[in-house]
Amino acid sequence: MSDHGMFGAEGTGDTSGYGGLVRTPAATGSSERPYGSYFDDVADDLERAYPAFSDAIERVVVDRGELTLHVKREKLIEVSKILR
Repeated sequence: MSDHGMFGAEGTGDTSGYGGLVRTPAATGSSERPYGSYFDDVADDLERAYPAFSDAIERVVVDRGELTLHVKREKLIEVSKILR
């Protein structure tokens, strides 16, 4: 998967001069514990509140001071209810 041009325009709509630019998103792997900061506490609290945590979360990524939980599509509603 990649984006073409500076603004992702299709056809002749890109007048920026960057029409030949190709950006490929960086694939970020899963982070290992300890995550650092308060992220371990967040993950522990979610695991206590939702016992099927390990089955519902595909991967955890900590990057640039942000925690991202990749939730399986079929578990998204259940996890969202717990987080509310």
